[in-house]
Amino acid sequence: MADTSDVRRPGFVAHMATVFINALNDNFFRLVVIFIALREFVAEGEGTFYYSLVGFVFLLPFVLFSPWAGYIADRYSKKAVIVATRSAEAVVLLTAAVMLIIDYFPGLLVTVFLMGLQSTFFSPVKFGILPEIVRYAQLSRANGHIQLWTFLAIILGTALAGFVMEFAGEALWIPAVVIVALSLTGLVTSFFVTPTRALNNPAPFRLNPFATVVQSIAEIRPQRVLFLVVVGIAWFWALGTLYQLNVPLFAELHLGLGELATGVILTTLALGIGTGSILAGYLSRGGIAMHHAPAGMIAAALISALLYFTVDSYPATLVLMALLGVASGFFIVPITAYLQGHSPAERRGRFIAASNFLSFSAMLVAPVLFWVLTGPAGATPAHVFVIGGLASALVGLTALRLYRRHRAEADA
Repeated sequence: MADTSDVRRPGFVAHMATVFINALNDNFFRLVVIFIALREFVAEGEGTFYYSLVGFVFLLPFVLFSPWAGYIADRYSKKAVIVATRSAEAVVLLTAAVMLIIDYFPGLLVTVFLMGLQSTFFSPVKFGILPEIVRYAQLSRANGHIQLWTFLAIILGTALAGFVMEFAGEALWIPAVVIVALSLTGLVTSFFVTPTRALNNPAPFRLNPFATVVQSIAEIRPQRVLFLVVVGIAWFWALGTLYQLNVPLFAELHLGLGELATGVILTTLALGIGTGSILAGYLSRGGIAMHHAPAGMIAAALISALLYFTVDSYPATLVLMALLGVASGFFIVPITAYLQGHSPAERRGRFIAASNFLSFSAMLVAPVLFWVLTGPAGATPAHVFVIGGLASALVGLTALRLYRRHRAEADA
């Protein structure tokens, strides 16, 4: 059998295609609704409450239902869960298409929540199925493929949303057709994923889904470096969520740009993160280069503050966004590797799950913070970048202390 045969098998390719379409559709649909909120509320002077609410309602299911989603992933065949979630997505997006055509924003918010809900239950199985459909020797390669295509889908979904909304104008049936077509395609590909069986002895169902998470966080807390790493990961995703909301508003109010040009800014940021992540991984030379983390976050802080001065320059904004992404990649790669490499083997899964829960919780707070800053506090999008930069500087200095403690542990 050829070394790469597992990742070339039709069952794995079908899974990879399903994951790609899900990530693309999630980002495309959410950004379409954000653009609609920008048009209908922010541009009309009604504030940023409903605009911020889009991000909040999408992330809320990840916080509320992630522990139960993990139980479902272990209790039933992972392929069956994949097909079930793709079927649910098709129903949700057919409903969303109707809401788009009749331009009914409250209905769109409901469908955004339901999209987040089905993604919550899809998330644990998209990686959890890999050990069941590829050999152990192929596991790293399979993970790499899934991560790569997920990232490409995020970039494409972001860019596509800007292009389609600019082209469609008031004809919202056009993005409606796109989301339904993508959803049905993902449903079809899910049928060809390699079949799997349910586990014989799954963990018992716990009515309180947060009990395991609380226990895991309590176990992490005494390990100072590991705990700060988990907090740093949560900060990265919270800042990313805040900036994803801030960029379209920055482009609209300061630069006077349409959806297409705004999508290019977001795509540039995503490409920068990907480039920074690849460079950080390469420069680590097989180790965990923790010194990259403080350097990356301090650089991100400086670049965020410099965005205050690009309110009249689209090219300068693009350059700084690309650099912000690169700096962010240098921050997140080493601390993620540290979490994976320094968690006890017998508790690694629970520690990573606890980290994910904290990250989703932080991401859920970001839209609320964005509304407070741009609403009651009266901050402009340019001010939000400065505030984010100042907070990032504090995180960068904390990461520097974390690196020194890591070196001390390594030398002991």
